[in-house]
Amino acid sequence: MAASRPPSSRTSRSTPCTSSASPTPMQRGEHMRNRHSWIVAASLVAGHAWSQPVEPDPAVDGMPVVITPTRLRQSLADVPASVTVITQDMFRRWGITSIAEALRFVPGMAVTRGTDPAYRIGYHGTNVLSPRRMNVLIDGISVYRPAFSEVIWSQLPVVIDDIDRIEVTRAPSSASYGPNSMLAVVNIITRHPADVGKAYGALRLGTQESEAVARAGLDLRRTSLSLTAARSRDSGYDELARDPAGHDGLTLDRLNLRSSTRISDAASLDIQGAVVSGESEVEFADDFQQSYPDRQLRDLYLGALGRWQLSPRHELQVQLTHARQRNRQSWRSCPPAVALLPEMYAMWRANPAYANAILAGQQPAGGRPQDDLLALAALQAIAALGPAAVQPVCGTLNQDAVQSRTDLEIQDTFVASDTLRVVAGAGMRWQGGESETFLGGSVTSRLHWLFANVDLRPRNWLTLNIGGYYEDSDLSPSTFSPRVAANFRLSPRQTVRFAVSHGTRSPDIQEQRTNWSYTLTDLDPPLGGATTARFYQSRVGPGSLTSEQVRSREVGYLLNVPDAGLMLDARVFRERLYDLISERTNLAGLPPTNDNRVTLQGAEVQLSWQLSERSSAFVNYAYLDSRGASHPLERSQYSRHSGSVGVSREFAAGWFASAAYVGASGNGLAESAYGREDLTLGREWATDGWRWSFAAGVRRLDRPVTTYSNGDPSGLYGRYDSRLQGYLQLSARMR
Repeated sequence: MAASRPPSSRTSRSTPCTSSASPTPMQRGEHMRNRHSWIVAASLVAGHAWSQPVEPDPAVDGMPVVITPTRLRQSLADVPASVTVITQDMFRRWGITSIAEALRFVPGMAVTRGTDPAYRIGYHGTNVLSPRRMNVLIDGISVYRPAFSEVIWSQLPVVIDDIDRIEVTRAPSSASYGPNSMLAVVNIITRHPADVGKAYGALRLGTQESEAVARAGLDLRRTSLSLTAARSRDSGYDELARDPAGHDGLTLDRLNLRSSTRISDAASLDIQGAVVSGESEVEFADDFQQSYPDRQLRDLYLGALGRWQLSPRHELQVQLTHARQRNRQSWRSCPPAVALLPEMYAMWRANPAYANAILAGQQPAGGRPQDDLLALAALQAIAALGPAAVQPVCGTLNQDAVQSRTDLEIQDTFVASDTLRVVAGAGMRWQGGESETFLGGSVTSRLHWLFANVDLRPRNWLTLNIGGYYEDSDLSPSTFSPRVAANFRLSPRQTVRFAVSHGTRSPDIQEQRTNWSYTLTDLDPPLGGATTARFYQSRVGPGSLTSEQVRSREVGYLLNVPDAGLMLDARVFRERLYDLISERTNLAGLPPTNDNRVTLQGAEVQLSWQLSERSSAFVNYAYLDSRGASHPLERSQYSRHSGSVGVSREFAAGWFASAAYVGASGNGLAESAYGREDLTLGREWATDGWRWSFAAGVRRLDRPVTTYSNGDPSGLYGRYDSRLQGYLQLSARMR
């Protein structure tokens, strides 16, 4: 897949189908230090870092290069979408310590830290309860969890020290990566094993988080290896809406092994594996809980990618990946005995309104004759309990779950001529979920897909991008996601882009086939002599949901003035989202449907400027207008205005400093505005065989509280005791 990192430039052989020679890691680092800008330098590094075999393109004319939008190496002037690139140098320069915080610098990206260790992140926001319309890749392995439609940002199997760059395609990308790439794609590309050095260590200590990282690298004759181990701790908020003690910390251990082998001049094999384990504190699960419902987690990721250079203009690659995420979550809860009667469970299954009326002490009416019979049985069981019906009965319940996915994909890249390039492929996935609570056992699913993207250049001033992705699934009807874009070069420095695309998000296993109920064990006292009982509420999935849809139109403008270190990327867009599954599957509310919609339109600008040889600045801004939302949740994460601005300066003796601001107006339902000022000061220096780096950062929050809504106006909140946060970092790398 396009997200995978190719072999190091030190082992790649140049062919007529290969990009121009890549600089060494040291040269790339010097280039970034001497020519930093928010977009320009980052994208130049992105282009050089990929030694993926594609032909040199004389039409690039020094324009930055990316690979994510179409799976083809393309100049930013030729891609069918706006792209933001964030590099390792930017992490250092702007004091960015996590992937979630890095995405605050992306125009139009909505980032909310929930009242648990999870971030709620979505391009253009919409549903803060379930932000599930953006795909996330790490070296070709999608970390999107299809059983429950989620990306758990705090548990990603990569540390920020191992990331080479992040490419964010800010447009529907289902034509390249299929359903779940409905609004955008975040492509996290790690450093190649040959470029990490022999040894590396880093220690970060902050007011809210800390992390220790150790990495080792080894170069053999044809194989490069890297092994990274890390432990992190995030203390979270100091106070939560449901817990004044702020029980939302996260402790994680990560282990990541990568290898790259040059089998021959025409073949290579990359292998990677990662394990993430730890404990996530959780404040709340139900109104009757007597202990915290903390999660014990263990995630496993495996991947292998083989490439074959069939000819100077033809390459084949095959990728096999597997991911398995296990979650163990149990707690003690003490609901009233009436809520555990089997007669009440049967009543809810038949008619939830009758069950609610009985619990409210009312006489149910208006149902079917069989509902009346079930109501009579429930009332007789309650009468038999007498006063004990309202007394608490304590038991252990759980939300244990396992998600898994195995993907096999073949991709063929062919350069037909100087004006025509094609990438096409096919794949299949086996996915499943296991949970007695959510699924009533184990559910599996299979899907297949075909995709193709064509880069056509009939004239020097015109590039056409035509692509599509077809998917067939046994969970929902098949989908086809096309995209057509035309890029007109007004001059070597200016490009205008017109793009029309269609994106989708497939309903997940839980949405379609949920069989949700809670069983309490080890009851104290026993209920009717039994030590096991089932909570009366339950939910069965509709099984008839179809994919969410988006139709997008955009006009983009790109200005690149390399002599001045200036780049401007602007776009206006209109996105019509429909067939939305807005409500998350739940026990007590309405079942999910495809009846919802919202229209998003607006404009985005990102500007970078190399002010001098040692100084640079950037400005990002997004204006978003949300219209016609049919469900409150589709306006729960929405900022009419958002953006960031920053300036940095290099000094003598390796010192550097930067100042930045990120903010969002917070116009969503019960959503607070967000604003933060960052100051970073650091120094880099070298000793015999080692390169050292020190950084200190201070952040000031405009307001210490974050609020958001789960669908009602009351909202939830998390609060810090202080507006000020800070960190210290020291790292060393053996050259």
